[in-house]
Parts: sequence; C-alpha cells; structure tokens
Amino acid sequence: MELKKELLDEANEKLLNKLDYVFGCEGSKEVLRNIIRYNKIVQTMKCDILFENYNIILRNESSYNSYEELIEIISEIYLKNNIISKKGVYYAKREDLNPRKKEKNKIKEGIIVIDLSEIGHFESENRKEVASLINKMPDRAFIIIEDNYRGEGFINANFNELFTWSMKIEKISFEEKTRYAINFMKKNKIKCSEKIAENISDVPFYQLKSNLINLMITCKSKNIKNLSDLLDVPRKKEKKKSGRVELEELIGIEEVKEQVNKIINYIKISKNRENMPMLHMCFTGNPGTGKTTVARIVGKIFKEEEILTSGNFVEAQRADLVGEYIGHTAPKTQKIVKKADGGILFIDEAYNLDPGDSSKDYGHECIATLIKEMEDKRDNLCVILAGYTKEMDNLIKANPGFKSRIQFTINFPDYSEEELYEIFKNLCKKEKYKISPNVKELLIKHFEIAKKEENFSNGRYVRNLFEKIKMEQASRVVDKKENQDLIKKVDIENILSKENKLKKEKIKIGFAK
Repeated sequence: MELKKELLDEANEKLLNKLDYVFGCEGSKEVLRNIIRYNKIVQTMKCDILFENYNIILRNESSYNSYEELIEIISEIYLKNNIISKKGVYYAKREDLNPRKKEKNKIKEGIIVIDLSEIGHFESENRKEVASLINKMPDRAFIIIEDNYRGEGFINANFNELFTWSMKIEKISFEEKTRYAINFMKKNKIKCSEKIAENISDVPFYQLKSNLINLMITCKSKNIKNLSDLLDVPRKKEKKKSGRVELEELIGIEEVKEQVNKIINYIKISKNRENMPMLHMCFTGNPGTGKTTVARIVGKIFKEEEILTSGNFVEAQRADLVGEYIGHTAPKTQKIVKKADGGILFIDEAYNLDPGDSSKDYGHECIATLIKEMEDKRDNLCVILAGYTKEMDNLIKANPGFKSRIQFTINFPDYSEEELYEIFKNLCKKEKYKISPNVKELLIKHFEIAKKEENFSNGRYVRNLFEKIKMEQASRVVDKKENQDLIKKVDIENILSKENKLKKEKIKIGFAK
C-alpha cells in the first residue's frame, strides 16, 4: 500500500482526473498511471530493469473527440514527473521530417507530435528521420498519431523500439455523454440530476450538444437554475402514437417494416402457444439507415404487446462493454445488460467486440459474458447486434454462440435520393423551418452524387447537412430583417460549395522529395 501511494501521489491523481472530462480516455488514463509508476521505479527505486522510452503511439477512433486535450494533459503529467524539461506541445510539420533539410526547426516544446493525418503518408522509409529526430532530442517525448486509413498496429510493428507506450481514444460511450451533460450544465450554473442527464443523453453526441445549448439558453432566459424545473413543467398532452404507427410512418424501408411486423406477430403467437422463442436480433446495413430508430420502436412494441416488461432501451458500443484490464470486462458487460433488463440492449458496430487473433484484447471475455446473459435472460431481454453487413456476418460466423441465439436478421437498405430528400423535409418540419420550393432538384442531385462516396451515412448524412444549412441560414438572416424560419436555395448552395472545397483540400499529399 505504501509503495502504491508513493507511486501515485495526490498531484498526479489530480492531473489524471482531468481525463474524466475527455471522452474515450479511460484506457489512456490507466496507461498514464503505468507510465508514472514506471518513471518512479526508474528514477527513485534504482531497480535493475531495462530502461525504455516515454514515447507514445496514439490512435484516435472517436469521431467526436479532439486528441489535443489528451496530449495537453500528457504534457502536464510528463513535466510534473520530470520526464520532459520544457513545457508545451509541438506538432511536427512535413518539413521537420524532410531528409534533405539540413537544419531542423528549433523545437522548444517538450512533447513533439507527429500527426499522420496532417503531414501525409508515413511509410517505413521515413523511420530513419523519426529515429534521427528522437536521438537529437533526448529531453523530449514523442507522440505518433496513427491515421485511421491504416490497420491498427502498422506503426507499432515498424517503430516498436522507438515507441514503448500505446494509447487509444475510444468512441464516446453513453456514460461519457451523460457525464458531459452534467458537466455542461454545472459549468453554466444549472443543476442537472443524473437521471435527467441520462434521459437527455440517449441521442447522438452532435444532437446532444445542440440540445444542451438550447436547454441552457431556455433556462437562462427564464431564470431557471434547476433543469428539472424546466423539463418537469406540465406540457400539453399529445395523443401518443403506438409503436406500430411509428414504424409505419418511417420514411422508406418498406421491406424492413414488413419483416418487423411478421417477427412481432410470430413472437405473439409463439408466446400464446407457450413456446416463446429467443428475441435476439441482428440488424445489418450501412450507417444512417434507421437501425437504431427501428430498434427503439421494436422495444416500444414489445412493451405494448407485453412481450417484454420494462420498455428499457439501452444503446451501447465497445467502450461501454470492454474493459482495459483483466477482470474489468465481465462486470462492465453485466452492468450494461442489467440496465437493459426487460427491454432492448442495442449494440452498434458490434463487430468491434471481436478481437480476432489478439490475445491481449478483452473482446473474447465480453462476447462470452454477453452470450451467457443472452441465454440466462432469454425471456425478458432482447439483444440487437448492429453493423455493416459483411462485418456482422463475420462476427456471427466467428462466434457460434451468437449464431445459435440470434433468431432474426434484418438487412437495412440504403435510402434513395427521394427518400433522403423526404428525411430533410421532415427535419425542417420538426424544427418549424420552411424551405423554398426551388431546392428539391438541387438536393436530389447532390444526394445522387453523395451516395457514390465510400461509407456514405444515409440519414445521418442528411442530419449533418441540415445542421450546417441551419448555421448558414442563421448567418444570412442574423443582421437582416428577413424571415428567420425560411431556408433559401442560396443557403444550401453556399454549404454545398464549402463541402466541395473541403473535399478537394482533403486529398492526401505525400512527403516532399
């Protein structure tokens, strides 16, 4: 206990706790703890151990999180523990690794970051330049940020002797979104209970951020200091729609609707005949095709038809289920399953649970725990695994336990251009925007081109485009006496022009020869 206390003093713990406000960094926090322990052993215990370096390979898998915050905290920890002697972070430029450049930049900062997504392709022939840079600056620490175009481990394999430590920023979890909501309101001096935070956080992160800003503005304008006072205000009662009606009103996906109705009818009859089947399902298809929405509606119908008891809907992904160290994964998975008991556990991008041939990944433990829970709670739990068609097929084939427990598989097709336009119109209607009648052809043509891009995200793409168009419209009308509820063709044209310009700028350029 004394040794542990000495290695992890209060000042270090305070710095590590900053990571609680940076999404996807639970694993990075544990790695940094080990770096601090290792550094203490090397510098003060005088143990006979092989000296390694303090360089880090960082992989950012989150589409929401910016890694700059994590690197700033690493810089503070390294400075506090005398790993580096200078404060600050320097992001290396392409010329810093140019073999023909005679003089290197005079880098004053303590941590040097080589971001592959910014400086271009990084092949093994550039290894000498990195080694040279490291050898010339022994009082610096280096971080390489892997680009997501390569398979994980490419840099590890080519630079393992130069970079001892490895970190990964995971995709944002539901718990982190909940914590973000609480902290956001706290920062704006508005009380927000954990229960309310959970209720408002069960949406995509981009939507959560927008919702929180709107809630904060409403609270401030009405001098409300507790979010419950706003959200608990009695509202005009609206006639609730049944799950079947909500399913029918969804745009497109006619075959999916028909299949869902058949599955529910089959389950009802089977239950009446006292031969209740397992309820677990697999949803396959590209992003933004309505898998999460349909999963929610299925949960609602199951509750209405008394197939399930609670109507709970819990959305999870790898970060919510898989731990970072031995003995952490099973309890973490069980906790999520318990939360979904009596309802739906929806696991998006479920193929990420499969660790493949890696023996150091705890995905195996998660899958084994999940399969057992699916069996034990078969009468009052529906687990829905979702993801790309090919990847999900591979996951099911690689894990026979899933195959024997998943009763139903539904494939979600991509939306047509007309359906994407209808989704855009619905978004406008929900937020009480009107659109000029001359925008349909413009958007239909744009969707036709966008659909050809790799990893096109269907409805999610439309929602992201809608958010950008709203901001463009706001910039146009803010200082003018124009209709603030009208989206014009020029708003859309401006955004599409900016999008095309960004795509051209994203063309990757290799190192200068």
